[in-house]
Amino acid sequence: MAPSYLTRSRLAWASLIMIFLGFSLKFIVAATSLPLWLVPVGYFIALAGAGLLFVGWLMWKARR
Repeated sequence: MAPSYLTRSRLAWASLIMIFLGFSLKFIVAATSLPLWLVPVGYFIALAGAGLLFVGWLMWKARR
């Protein structure tokens, strides 16, 4: 099996962690009574992670 972007790239793993943390921030805010304005911040973090994942994949494909 050939190496893929998700198995070989640290950028991909960092992006996936950003997506996970961004979406889980909603539940952290609800559980800890943090300010509600942090929920959209979490969504922005997840969106930035998705964009970074896509750009990293494009760079990976360009090198292969």
